[in-house]
Amino acid sequence: MFEIAPGDPHRAVTDTLFVDPREFGLTKAAYSVGEVLKQLSIGRTSLYAAVKRRELTPVKFGRKTLFYATDLAAFLARLREARTQIKSTVQDP
Repeated sequence: MFEIAPGDPHRAVTDTLFVDPREFGLTKAAYSVGEVLKQLSIGRTSLYAAVKRRELTPVKFGRKTLFYATDLAAFLARLREARTQIKSTVQDP
């Protein structure tokens, strides 16, 4: 259902890491900008800063900008991983 095709340019964004979007409560295949802002509880500026840093890749469908659920799940997984790495370095003497 949320498979990434071998030639898909979004594979680079996810770093070949597949994270099930349902793990983060994502049930749709793609989300609009407004939905992403609500799901992630961030502002538009922060979202587009992540796009500029190539942490997320927008997809255009006509005039609509969408974000694949697989990309969002991988993004959230990387944030979670970074948080656990920071916690482990702070706790280490």
